[in-house]
Amino acid sequence: MGDVRENVINDVVTAMSPLMDSVKLNMLEGAVRGALRGVKLEKECTELSTELDSTMHMLDCFAACKKLEGCRESTLDQYRRTAKRLFELTGKGYREITKDDVRYYLAVRAPQVGPNSLVNERRNLSSFFGWLHDEGHIPRNPVKTIKVRGQDVEVIFFSVDEEIAIREVQCCLRDKAMIAFLFSTGVRVGELAAMDRSNVDLMNASVTFRGEKGRTGKFRTVYLDQWARRYLGKYLMSRTDNNPALFVSERLYDGQPRRLGNAAIEKITKAVVKKAGVETVGTVHVFRRTFATRLAERGCPIEVLQELMGHADPATTLKHYVAKTGARAKAEWAKYVYAA
Repeated sequence: MGDVRENVINDVVTAMSPLMDSVKLNMLEGAVRGALRGVKLEKECTELSTELDSTMHMLDCFAACKKLEGCRESTLDQYRRTAKRLFELTGKGYREITKDDVRYYLAVRAPQVGPNSLVNERRNLSSFFGWLHDEGHIPRNPVKTIKVRGQDVEVIFFSVDEEIAIREVQCCLRDKAMIAFLFSTGVRVGELAAMDRSNVDLMNASVTFRGEKGRTGKFRTVYLDQWARRYLGKYLMSRTDNNPALFVSERLYDGQPRRLGNAAIEKITKAVVKKAGVETVGTVHVFRRTFATRLAERGCPIEVLQELMGHADPATTLKHYVAKTGARAKAEWAKYVYAA
C-alpha cells in the first residue's frame, strides 16, 4: 500500500510541477500526504488489452457516426487524438474512465496547451462520452459536469486604412479578384479552394456553394460587392482553360492550370497584405473576421451575419469573429442614453 500511496503523491506533484514553484510543490505534497494518512489505497488493474481494443473500436464507431453527420476529417482526427491521449495517459478503457480520470488528464494537459485548446479538448471528450451514454454503452458521461474556463481572444482584423492599402496593391488580375472576393464574402479558405466557376452568378452578384462546416451539407449564398463583381468578372473572362475551379494556378501543367489549394491561397493573401505594408499576417481568416466586423459596424443583424458566415450558433459569430470596437459601442450607447 505504501508504494501505491507514493505513486499517487508523485503523480500529483508531477502533474502540478509546471504550474507551481518548489515551495508550493512542497506544500502540496505535504497536504496530499496528510489527506491520504490512514486511507487504504488499492491499485486498479489497467492491463486490459481486450478492453482497450474494445475502446478503439468504440472510438472508430463514434468517428463513423460523426462522419455521417458531416464532420470533416480534420475534426474527426481531433476527436481521435484527444480520446487516445486520455486512454494512453490513464491506461484505462472507456468503461473505466471516471470524472477524476478526466480531471487528471486535463490537469496534465493544461500546461501543455493554451486555455482555449484545453476547452476544445474537454469538448471533444464530452462529445465522445456523451455519444457512448446516448448509445447505452456507459451509464453516465464523466465529462458532462467538468468545467474548463477559456480565455477571451482578441479578434484581429484589418482597419479601414489597411483595407484600402490592401485593395490598392498592384498585383495580377487573379490576385486582385481574390482579395476583392474575400473582402466581399468572408468565406473560409477551404470553401474558396473548393469553389467552381459554376457557383458564381455574376448577373445577380451572388455565389452559392456548399458550406465547409455544414453538418448536413447545407448550401450557403454570399454576395459580391461592386469591386468583387468587377474584378472577378474580368478574371473569369480572361480565362481560356477548362479547369472548373474558381481560382487556378498561373503555372500550367500539361497545358492546363491547377486548382489552388488552401496553402496556395494563403500564400497569395499573405504576400499581397505584406506588399501593402500591413503588419498583420494576411491569412484568409483575418479577411473573414474583417468582413464580419465591417458588417457588424454597419448594423447588420446578428442572424443575417450568422447566415452569411455559415455559423450554426450566433455566439460563435459574436465571440470569435466580430471585433469589439469602441466606435460601435459608442454608437450603440448614443442610441439609448438619456440626456436630461
